[in-house]
Amino acid sequence: MKKILSLILTGIILVSCSLKEDQDSYESPQTFYKTSVQCQSAVNGCYPPLHSIFVPIGFFFSVEGVTDLFYTDYAQTDAQLDISPSYSGCAATVWNNAYVGIARCNEVIYGIENICPLNMEDKMPYAAEARVMRALYYYLLTNVFGDVPYYTFRVMTKEDIAAVRAIPRIPANDIRAELYTDLKDKALPWFTAENGLKVRTSDAPSNRSGYALCLMLMAKFAMWYGDWDGALAPLKELEALYGELNETNYPLEQIMWRFKNVPESIFEVQSEYQASGIKYACKVAYVAQPTSNGNGRYDGVSMPELGTTVIHGEGIQCNSYYGAFRPAQGNEQKENTSDAQWSRGLFNPLPLTYNAYSSSLGRYSTKVDSVTVAKLLRGESASLRGKKVDRRTVYKLGMAKLDGDYTGGANTFTFVKNYGRPWAGPEFWRYNQTSNNDGNNYHILRYADAVLMMAECYARKNEVDLAQKYVNLVRARALVDPLPYSSQEDMLSNILDERARELGGEFHRKWDLVRWGETEGSDLWYDRVNTFNFRIGNATSGKSLTTLRRYHKYYPIPDTECALTGYKLNNEAYATNE
Repeated sequence: MKKILSLILTGIILVSCSLKEDQDSYESPQTFYKTSVQCQSAVNGCYPPLHSIFVPIGFFFSVEGVTDLFYTDYAQTDAQLDISPSYSGCAATVWNNAYVGIARCNEVIYGIENICPLNMEDKMPYAAEARVMRALYYYLLTNVFGDVPYYTFRVMTKEDIAAVRAIPRIPANDIRAELYTDLKDKALPWFTAENGLKVRTSDAPSNRSGYALCLMLMAKFAMWYGDWDGALAPLKELEALYGELNETNYPLEQIMWRFKNVPESIFEVQSEYQASGIKYACKVAYVAQPTSNGNGRYDGVSMPELGTTVIHGEGIQCNSYYGAFRPAQGNEQKENTSDAQWSRGLFNPLPLTYNAYSSSLGRYSTKVDSVTVAKLLRGESASLRGKKVDRRTVYKLGMAKLDGDYTGGANTFTFVKNYGRPWAGPEFWRYNQTSNNDGNNYHILRYADAVLMMAECYARKNEVDLAQKYVNLVRARALVDPLPYSSQEDMLSNILDERARELGGEFHRKWDLVRWGETEGSDLWYDRVNTFNFRIGNATSGKSLTTLRRYHKYYPIPDTECALTGYKLNNEAYATNE
């Protein structure tokens, strides 16, 4: 955010991530931006800070591990919500690297638009790509921090640095509205059929950001400030590009992160993206896979096909709300066969069986029905207790071994048997992982998300029939019964649950709950976490931490950054204890 040192020979722009350093020199880029290769090299420099945000495991915990879906006993700041302006967890990493990315994008946009001598048709698609990347960084910043400083000018001098330091928090929705217009008017027109860039991300050169991500970010921004028609416009363009969401076009199996740059992808964080000889690797499988004894056994189950030398952190498990059932209420805890428990489950009817001898933490445990799971893995419909089973259970929930014999104890994870709470599922695992780097791509934006966004937009407009149509496209691929026509309120509740089933673990849940709550005037994230999270909330087991506060829905700006602005930036919400 602070200074641009130079354009080095590779054409990658180096930007300091701190406001602390003085700008001592600046090498003019007037001799750069002369060719398409140089423009492309400059745009390449806009990508690396993204990896620095997503690779540290704290960021995953901050978006998925402190929600109603997942929790972890990991003794890590973000996992425990033990955060403050002076002890801000992943906040400093997100803040610094996002503003590094923004500064690089600003420089590239200026250089291409004002220095490059190429004709408009040749150079402007590169500037458009940089605009999309800049919007992605602001998307992350506003989701994590809420109101943040916003600037789009090139930083060259000490005066520019002083100007940046003087920028206060700008309302997040003002930033989103500004970026919506910027993408619509200055980026979208340059991704055309004629230049081959009006394509799905998987068909774009080197799977780079472009047309599809531009549309998706526009829709995301508009939904934050409640412009449902404004969101539907780019979403309908995505629909025209991607077609119908179904098993033939977009196989459900490919939601697993070990499948890279799949047709459904809108944006993936590349695990092996090369820039200046640096190879990036990700770490979610490090905490998602069941714990291993290093000899091919995973939480009591022999699974040598996963590898025998895997290194694990403490794992991330599913809250009962996500994995098996919503916590029992009243006399339901005493009933041996409680249909009420099952009916509350997100994956009702989850293929688990009641275990009267289970710990009171679980109540429902396994054995996993072999016929049911085998059918689901083959893409066939399966039923349990007279109701269709959701195919996504075998990818989202780590319950048991997923090949061979599924018929009981030896193949069911110990934690699931004892507590009825699955691990994060095979979607996030990596076979033959030999270190804490898994080599998967992070599928952070994909087409099913856009389809569910369309469902929500129509529901918000009280066009429930159209909302029903789109949410049922997602359900049909999962081979579960369609949702019937309902009231607007019920449909919105169903869509929020469908987003949990479809997108859990994919860097959405906290932001979904925060946005949903702000749209409806509630503290939905806080309320859901407090009710269902086993670590920091009041779930059936009782919370083990007392760190949860309402202001945690947004991270604090690190104190060091606030000090550098003379406290023009501050964290007023964190001055309370609520």
